[in-house]
Amino acid sequence: MSASFPLSAAQRAVWARHTRDPSGHRQSTLRTFAVTGTLDVAALRTAVEALVRRHEPLRTVYLDGPVQQIRPDAPVAVRIVSEPPLPRAFDLARGPLLRVDVRPTGPNRHEVTFSSHLLAADGWSLGVFFTELAACYRAALRGESAALPELPVQYVDWAAWQAERLTPERTGELVRWWRGALERYPRPLDANAGPTGEPGRGRRRAVALNTALVSAIRDLGAAHGHTAFTVLAAACAIALTRRTGHDRVLLGLAVAGRDRPEVASVLGFFATLSVLPVDLTQDPPFGVLLGRVAEATAATYQNRDLPLDEMVAALGGPDDPDRTPWVQAIFAYHPPGSLGELRLDGCETAELPVLDTAKFELTVRVEDTPDGAGTVWAEYDTARYHDPEIDALLKAYQAVLHAVVARPKTPVSALRALVPPPGGHIRG
Repeated sequence: MSASFPLSAAQRAVWARHTRDPSGHRQSTLRTFAVTGTLDVAALRTAVEALVRRHEPLRTVYLDGPVQQIRPDAPVAVRIVSEPPLPRAFDLARGPLLRVDVRPTGPNRHEVTFSSHLLAADGWSLGVFFTELAACYRAALRGESAALPELPVQYVDWAAWQAERLTPERTGELVRWWRGALERYPRPLDANAGPTGEPGRGRRRAVALNTALVSAIRDLGAAHGHTAFTVLAAACAIALTRRTGHDRVLLGLAVAGRDRPEVASVLGFFATLSVLPVDLTQDPPFGVLLGRVAEATAATYQNRDLPLDEMVAALGGPDDPDRTPWVQAIFAYHPPGSLGELRLDGCETAELPVLDTAKFELTVRVEDTPDGAGTVWAEYDTARYHDPEIDALLKAYQAVLHAVVARPKTPVSALRALVPPPGGHIRG
């Protein structure tokens, strides 16, 4: 018998975006891995089935109301395909919200694609999923069941706890706090207007950060009592500010929302999109800016329970599914191992780049690589941004990072001079 529960605030935001864009492409994740070796598809299917039984969100559907309905079982979509799978719409009312496609590409070679809707799994959840899938696949090869620890709670338990915390009184407090925090910040509603008014396709471009620079970024943060995230976010704001012409920048942050240890291994959508205000006024030295960003980050985390969608509704903003209101860009930092990796006994795996639709107009993502280096990715909507503009932004970001690790006392004005205006070029 199925059981129904209300949606969490984070789920309501995703539900609303999905209803405005039923393709679900911007509310889903597609990850593909090249697998070399003897892949046992039957064992893979058994492993996926075990995780569907273990995690309620993998057998949950979403009905008008909206409500989430947990089903006692669900069909497992592990398919053998002959062509690379394309993003397909998810039917929230029927499910499943996880699909696994296996495509043979040669002797002992396959591509395995995992398609999941955000309502079933956020980024952290996929890391949990891949870790547990490895254990379940290993056990299935031996004809055994994986000895995974029992989950203390499921997602709906966390959603109920969040609902108790996010009372109307607390929501009012959050709205008032955010109204004051963002009072002097421009709302860049038109900052991301591009060559057309229609949503385009997603594209991804990148620049590399060498090992010496990545190490210096960590050392710079530690020397000022801050994290590498703080250094990277501050530099990103500087790289963006020349384009907007403002000395106050709003970055979008996906906050994990897993501050309770019981939910560390639970699948579901916990992440909340929030706002990080970066104040570049009065031309501070970069070291001083780090303190401002660290303080603003802490405040954002303390007031993260109000999702961006509800914040915009309360404080005013356009209801446009193709735009991310207020923020100039989504910013993300992924330390080593934080994205989750597919590991299957007896096989070598390597993730393949896949991007069809940009979830936001612009996402700047810094990813540490296993060799100690890093990559800055820009994922963007081609209807909003031109390729040369993104290339210039990435090179400017790279230049700012090199400058601040060499001279942390450099004022923001000198760092901004490294960034070309729209249509400009990086100084050699």
